Amino acid sequence: MQLLNYSLISLISFSGLLIGIILAFTSKEELNPGKKYFILLQKLTLLLILILLLNFLDISIYFRIIIYALFIFLMAINIKSQAIYPVLAVVFFLSSKDINLFIINSILIFFYGFPTGSLFAKKLIKKKRLFILKNIFLNYFWFVVIAIILKLIF
Repeated sequence: MQLLNYSLISLISFSGLLIGIILAFTSKEELNPGKKYFILLQKLTLLLILILLLNFLDISIYFRIIIYALFIFLMAINIKSQAIYPVLAVVFFLSSKDINLFIINSILIFFYGFPTGSLFAKKLIKKKRLFILKNIFLNYFWFVVIAIILKLIF
C-alpha cells in the first residue's frame, strides 16, 4: 500500500475522535447518562479489533486464551485511552498487510473514536471548543505519528 493512501486512511481513522467531540457538543445533556454506554462501546470495539488481529496472525489457541485473559484484566483496570491509541497505531500498521483486515480495523478504530472523543470532551465540556480540539490533538495524534513512522520504517 502506498504511503499516501495509508496516511490518509490513518487520518480518517483518527477523525472518529473529532466526530465524538461533535457528538458531545450536540448532545451535552446525554453525556452523563450515556457514559456507561460509551465505555462499553469502547471495550467492545477493542475486543473486536483484538479478535480480528489474533485471527489474522494465526496464533495458537493457548496463546490466544492468554491474550484474552490479559485483555480482560487490562479492561478491568480501565487503562486510559491515551495509552490505547499508540497500541491501536501498531494494530493499524499490522493490519495493513491484509487489505480486508486493514479496512475492517480502520473502520473499528474510527468507531472507537466516537465514544473516546465524547468521553474526552465530557471532561472538558465547560472549556472552549478550540481548547478541547487542541487537547485531543495533543493527546491522541500520536496514533497518526506512530502509524506513519511504522510504515516508513518497515
